[in-house]
Amino acid sequence: MFEIRLPFILTLCNTIAGMQCALTADTSSAVQGGFAFEMIMNKLQILEDRSIRNEEPMVKRSCNGVPFSGIYNIQPVKTFKEPIRVVCEQDIEWGGWIVIQYRFNGSTNFERSWQDYKNGFGNLDGEFWLGLDRIHRLTASRPHELVMLLEDFDGNRTYAKYDQFEIGNEKEKYVLKKLGNYSGTAGDSFSRSKGMKFSTFDSDNDIWVNNCAATYSGGWWFRNCHFSHLNGKYLRGSTEVLSTGMVWSSFKGQQYSLKTTKIMIKRSRSLNYW
Repeated sequence: MFEIRLPFILTLCNTIAGMQCALTADTSSAVQGGFAFEMIMNKLQILEDRSIRNEEPMVKRSCNGVPFSGIYNIQPVKTFKEPIRVVCEQDIEWGGWIVIQYRFNGSTNFERSWQDYKNGFGNLDGEFWLGLDRIHRLTASRPHELVMLLEDFDGNRTYAKYDQFEIGNEKEKYVLKKLGNYSGTAGDSFSRSKGMKFSTFDSDNDIWVNNCAATYSGGWWFRNCHFSHLNGKYLRGSTEVLSTGMVWSSFKGQQYSLKTTKIMIKRSRSLNYW
């Protein structure tokens, strides 16, 4: 409980009760015995409760434990020594999603180096990439599923979902180790990336004779080169040639760059122990 001092009580007395209080013994007695003192004590209790809540930031095991969509600190068991800050999405399919990529206006440059894609970049309040290292530790710790939400410039929205998703560590070049069964309305443009290592302009790990990431901009699990690429340039709709933009070919073809993409993961629904 707060240490209650007379000057503080007098200040609250004047503020709450509209009284003029004098520094006398009689005043102290009157305040303690009257209605104003009860009001002051209630105010102090409210301040104390707020202080306690502010001193204990919310840290959950996963996004399953948070009440609303937003930015939270989570600390999955065994995989993270310190909490990580993530965007949780609770408004789609029972919630519990961790957003690992979000793009909607081109404010963040995704033509980045290997180190940037490893560590993550952007702003959780805007466009961002969570980071390959965090994605690896999350998906290696427990079985996860994956969903990609897509929107074109005509307002058409669609999605692609995979019931398993896991990537390797940095020594493995963050290889797309597991990608489960597809469901959704966007069409399956990601399965061809299964087994592929992640590539950036300064770390070419595709099987094309040239560098897919350097040619088409941005890091991705390229093969030779892509049927999907959601980290490309932020362009605006149709292009005349094979797009260097945000492509999902089974939705809009390879000559169209999308308006909005959101990539999310969450632990498989069959597992309830986080």
